[in-house]
Amino acid sequence: MLSFALSRSLRFLFLSMLMLLSAAAPAAEPAPITLQQAEFTPEVPSGGAAQAPSLVTLPDTWAQRGLKTQGIARYRLRFELDRLPAQPWGLSFTRVSSTRQVFLNGVRVQGENPSGRHHPEPEVIDLPAQLLRVGHNEVDVHVRYRVRGGLSVAELGPAAMLRAQADHAAVWDRELPRSLNIGMAIVAALMLLIRWRRPAETTIALFGALALLGSLRNYTYFADVSLLSSGITDWLFYCAQIWTAALFVAFALSLNSGERSRWIRPLLVGAVIALPLIAALFTPIGLLPLLRTFTYPLLLLLGVIAVRLIWRGVRHHRDSASFTLVASFAAVIAAGLHDYLFQQGRLPLTGTFWMPYVMPFALGLYALVLLNRFVSAIGQVEALRDELEDRVAQRTLALEAAVAAKSRFLSAASHDLRQPAVAIGLMIGLVRERVLAADVRPLIERAHQAVHALETLLQGLLDLSRLDSGVVEPRRVALPLQTVFDAIQSHEAEAAASKSLRLRFRAHGLAVFCDALLLDQMLRNLVANALRYTERGGVLVVARARGDEVLIQVWDSGVGIAPEHQAEVFEEFVQIESPARDSRRGLGLGLSLVKRCATLLGTTVTLRSQPGRGSVFGVTLPRLERRTAPRPAHPVANEPLAGRRVLVVDDDASVRAALAARLEAWGAQVSAFDGLPGLQAWLSEGHARPDMLLTDHQLPEGSGVQVIETLRERHGAVPALLVTGNTAPADIARLLRSGVPVLHKPFRAEALLAAIEKALPAA
Repeated sequence: MLSFALSRSLRFLFLSMLMLLSAAAPAAEPAPITLQQAEFTPEVPSGGAAQAPSLVTLPDTWAQRGLKTQGIARYRLRFELDRLPAQPWGLSFTRVSSTRQVFLNGVRVQGENPSGRHHPEPEVIDLPAQLLRVGHNEVDVHVRYRVRGGLSVAELGPAAMLRAQADHAAVWDRELPRSLNIGMAIVAALMLLIRWRRPAETTIALFGALALLGSLRNYTYFADVSLLSSGITDWLFYCAQIWTAALFVAFALSLNSGERSRWIRPLLVGAVIALPLIAALFTPIGLLPLLRTFTYPLLLLLGVIAVRLIWRGVRHHRDSASFTLVASFAAVIAAGLHDYLFQQGRLPLTGTFWMPYVMPFALGLYALVLLNRFVSAIGQVEALRDELEDRVAQRTLALEAAVAAKSRFLSAASHDLRQPAVAIGLMIGLVRERVLAADVRPLIERAHQAVHALETLLQGLLDLSRLDSGVVEPRRVALPLQTVFDAIQSHEAEAAASKSLRLRFRAHGLAVFCDALLLDQMLRNLVANALRYTERGGVLVVARARGDEVLIQVWDSGVGIAPEHQAEVFEEFVQIESPARDSRRGLGLGLSLVKRCATLLGTTVTLRSQPGRGSVFGVTLPRLERRTAPRPAHPVANEPLAGRRVLVVDDDASVRAALAARLEAWGAQVSAFDGLPGLQAWLSEGHARPDMLLTDHQLPEGSGVQVIETLRERHGAVPALLVTGNTAPADIARLLRSGVPVLHKPFRAEALLAAIEKALPAA
């Protein structure tokens, strides 16, 4: 008895524990169900005979069963549940019409979407748990299609699981093509930007427009919300397809410019205008799908022609870019053929369009090839730039060497030319003073004019070398303009009178802060140039106050200068009106000297001119309020060097003799030597201290500086004048740093006398 009671107690305890465990454990969830069969009932027109339901296998594609791809139908799906689910369930389709009604066990759980595009799309439909029942269940799906009618396999299961699967599939089915086409649109915009900056890039512009339009079309197809009605949206998609194909062919034609395209271009123009208009008429009456059926094969044919044109245009290049281009566009045509068959329902409903995937990949690949070529071109440009810079540097060095060689040549040549020029000039001057025969005087005057022209040329070369040497530093002083104008007027009055020209100066009591020599040289050249090119009227030199500055202008009524020559006249040896280089018209150095003087003074020379009316040159200088009266000119005596003992050292016998004769004519006592040894021999004889030393700089033995030092070692600070024909900038700078007065060959007798008189008072 005891054992029986114990046995019953243990059994009761065991059953109680089982009941407790059963109550604590959740009920088992029904397994997900895959429905691969359904009863299909098409809707028949009113008045037609009703059709009996037929059992179809899912996925079901209407066109593959010989049905129309558009219309209304009902699918009935049956399934069994052995228990009710504890969590919400759903019904998942990979393809179902966006316009549909869903009924569960006779109760509508989803109403029709009137704004849908009537296209198949993925969807997860919630099934209310209270409508599910253990045992037999039915789901009726009423669908309305405009294209690609049918239904995919149905999945029944927990709604959360089905939505997670749908979201994962949407990444590949929706987000991936969106991202690809957004990236392609950005690349296309870059291509159009290149076309905007480089209008000649027509091919790149067509490619960019093609890629941009195709990308926008593909992206819009996957939009969640349509802002327009379904009819307008379908029409826009159709137009985009037409225009994309037309851009495709236009791009191919641009790559093959030699192709005869008389029939292709009119066809493109007709397609992009006529077909959208026809589609606009067909869309309201529901015939746009029929128009697509006949139009898209023609577009595919145009695509094949375009690929052929591209191949003909690039086959001779045989590079990776050419083959990539052909392969990319061939892939686009293949995708277009697939999508046409898919659009017409010839392929399973559960498939997808290839174009949103293939087009961005294909066009993007070619775009990357273009960008790579663009980057390579930039690299080549940079390499060419570096090479050009190296060449410029080499040419600059060669040019500097050539300029240095030219300077050395001019220095040597001008030195050799200056020697006889000095001798001839001095001798002619003496002859003019002594010859009185009337028949000889004209010949002497002509010789004197020729020597003067030669001296002017050599002096101009010297001035250019001196200004270019970098050793001339402006010494700005208070300078009354009336003093400068008076000096120029006295010098140029004879030239103006000989041509019956009026030469007028108007200083208006103004003064400037400027270098006297540079300003005098600048204005003398401007006035001389104006008189030279003026045949009637006159020349006016006027100064006008402009605030803190003074504007000095030289007006003439001469031949004028054409606009295309106004910059050229400031170059060396330029004679616009004298191509035969008439020496009477000048040597073409005056304005170049004016430009250099203005640069040293920190200003510029302005020019306004009108051919046949005259010219006006202007220069602006700092104004000074203080006025200074002009210094009176001193008369020149007949023998200004009377009683002076002057030493002459020059290795050229003719120059030495001419200098001695000229100095003796001025009353000096002259001792002449051919070099340093002759002077040393003279000094060893114990002669008295001379009053002046004139020495050439370039001597066979030693230099002029050594001659001066030798004399001063014996007789102290004897006034000296260094005479040279060197024009090299380095030699000029070296002589100026020596502190000894320098007189450059050739020179006129007046300049020689002025230099001697300037040096003598320092004794």
